[in-house]
Parts: sequence; structure tokens; C-alpha cells
Amino acid sequence: MNKNFITSQSLLEDSFRLASMVYEDGFRPDFIIGIWRGGAPIGIAVQEFFEFKNAPTDHIAVRTSSYYGINKQSKEIRVHGLHYLVENANADDKLLIVDDVFDSGRSVDALIKQVRKLMRLNLPKDIRIACPWYKPQNNKTEIVPDYFVNQSEEWLVFPHEIAGLSEEEVREGKKELSGVMDILYGKGGK
Repeated sequence: MNKNFITSQSLLEDSFRLASMVYEDGFRPDFIIGIWRGGAPIGIAVQEFFEFKNAPTDHIAVRTSSYYGINKQSKEIRVHGLHYLVENANADDKLLIVDDVFDSGRSVDALIKQVRKLMRLNLPKDIRIACPWYKPQNNKTEIVPDYFVNQSEEWLVFPHEIAGLSEEEVREGKKELSGVMDILYGKGGK
């Protein structure tokens, strides 16, 4: 399978494009949830965009646990860190869920189900999903993100990802890390 190495710069630009799509659509979230890990930097950029446009939002990161390796997920997805949202959001609020890629959709689905279970009548009536990347053929849910910038079936390698890659893949696909290759592999390689 082809690997698409996404640079930090392109991810940041796509995050601002994503935020602009949400903003231009007229959606003004009261809360942004960035799904830790990959959705955290996207959530930061989206929140920063709204702040820049004088449309401040509250924002948090929550964690889901499901991946045990590439293309392997547990049957149950757990959601961690919703306390702040449950304590502060209400039915009149608008919620934007942000992640780096909408792949199987299982993490977002589990997050929405857990928010619904914990908040009941206080559940924000308008919940939307935004991701720079969408993999429609991998979607295992009935959910489709409301906003996305790119579609792909390639293996996406995000800027922070190095585990599971060969030294050759890191050196070739992550040239922006040339200044730290000696930290990763030593002076002469691994």
C-alpha cells in the first residue's frame, strides 16, 4: 500500500482550510473536542482560527483507546477525559469533534455514544465532525464527517509518526526531520 507522508506544514494548512470550511458554513461551535493524539494539533489550529476570527470557543482534548497496531483495533473503544465537557456543556451548545483522519469512524462513533450517555438531556443538539482526512472506504459506521479537506485510501503517515517505519522510510519520507536523524538513528545509522 502506498504511504502518503504528510508534512507538518501541509497538516497545519489543511487544519486552517478545515477551520475555514466550518466557519464559512456558519457553524460556530461553543466547544471543540480534539481527539488525542492526532486530533489535538488539528483542534488547536481550528480553535486558533476561530479565535482569530473573533469567534472564541472552549476546547478540550479527549482520548480514545482502541488501536493496538496498524489496521488492528480492539472490539471495544473506551473514551477518556469527558468530565470537563459533561460539567460545562448543555443542550443549547454546539459541539465540533475534530480528528486527524476519519478512518473506520469507530472512535468518533464511540465518543458520540459516550457523550450522549453521560449528558442525556444536556447533550448539545448540534454535533458536527471535522477532519483534514477522510477514508470513505474504511468507514465502518453510518457517520460521515460534516467537513473534510482530503479523501484518500492511502496509508497516511502524519508528521509525528515514526514508530513502525523503517529507517529508510523515515529518511525518505520525513526529510524535514533531517536535523534530528542522528538522535533517532545515531551518527552512522541505527
